[in-house]
Amino acid sequence: MGEVGLSREGRRFADLMPSRADLALDRNDFRAVCLFAACFVYALFGSPTPDRFGWAEILTGGLLALGGGAGRFREVFVSFGRRSFWRGSGQVFLLYGLSVPVIGAAFAGANMVTVLRDMVPFLFLFLPLFYVRLFEDRPGYYRTILFAVLMVGLIFSLRSLVMVDSSLCWFWCTEELLYLENMPTVLFTALFLCGAACARVMRRAGFVDLTWFGLLAALACVPLAAMALTLQRASLGAFVFYMGMVFAYLFYKRPYRALVLLVCGAVAASFVWALFSHIFVTLSDKTALVGLNQRPQEWAAVWDVVTSSPWRFLFGLGWGGEFNSPAVGELRVNFTHNFFSTMLLKAGVCGLFLSLGYILGFAEILGRLLLKNPVLGLALAAPVLIDLTLYASFKSLDFGLVLLMIPASLIYSKHSESTV
Repeated sequence: MGEVGLSREGRRFADLMPSRADLALDRNDFRAVCLFAACFVYALFGSPTPDRFGWAEILTGGLLALGGGAGRFREVFVSFGRRSFWRGSGQVFLLYGLSVPVIGAAFAGANMVTVLRDMVPFLFLFLPLFYVRLFEDRPGYYRTILFAVLMVGLIFSLRSLVMVDSSLCWFWCTEELLYLENMPTVLFTALFLCGAACARVMRRAGFVDLTWFGLLAALACVPLAAMALTLQRASLGAFVFYMGMVFAYLFYKRPYRALVLLVCGAVAASFVWALFSHIFVTLSDKTALVGLNQRPQEWAAVWDVVTSSPWRFLFGLGWGGEFNSPAVGELRVNFTHNFFSTMLLKAGVCGLFLSLGYILGFAEILGRLLLKNPVLGLALAAPVLIDLTLYASFKSLDFGLVLLMIPASLIYSKHSESTV
């Protein structure tokens, strides 16, 4: 019935009801709260790769599912209209991962707990599919996800530092190996905070800006300390490369102020040169001892497994599939240290090509973001590249959050340009 057929009282009541736009805003608020709450619980109590699912993992997953929304689930699993490359390839990759490797696991009689430990991280890869609409509707929520990711990185760094010194273990300590300092949020936090501090001083050099510079630089020391104490070679190398690229970019934009900043940085580094020298020597010793940590041999072992039959070559072992990994002393494990070798092992060549298409979609977005904001773009690119190739941290919620940051950052950047 149209409004013409309503009584005067009915029209007054209809005017009091929220409009569809108001309801959309309320839904977006709810989704943002759920996403931030999930990150908060995960940061304080969660584990990136838990041995078992406890209350923190269940609550985090429940909040993420609530924030995703039923409408987004319908759109992801049912709608096949025209869309961007990364969304279309991600949708196909998701549907493939929820069908073919599941069937493979059922035929292989894989352990259900091991299957879940593969499938849950797989679903984390698609946080962008379920949450990017939130930032398209409300670009201002980008600041919320940025703060949430930085919060996870800082808290994980603190937890890692606490566990290094047993005398501080009163709340966060556990016998489980958490590998918190390996997480992409930790590296992103160190990179972004240092880059943002330098960029702030480059724009203005007033008292407030210098104060912010000192605060951001001090906060960046927390994840840097966690990575240094645990000898994360790739992460520390990425930090050195990142700072070199940031200084080169800032020197191109404002050479005189960049030189002043470089001199100040060199003076500050001279006071802790002994510490830098010790870290460098320790990293060199580790490299001489372990080399590449058997990463090429791990690839060879995966190739031997998947080429043992045509079915395995095309479709993999399925979720929960295990192999003897040279990277962990020939122990039988259900993971590799490379995203693409894991996809080949679990989902075969078909899954490997679908995963490659999905990642290439993010690479294209990163390319555009780098042109708009090199400081942020490089800070996002480094942890993604490392986790795809060297660490097993792609099997974590952190990796999904960093992937979500990529399209959200571009959306926010475009919105900021349009409102200037």
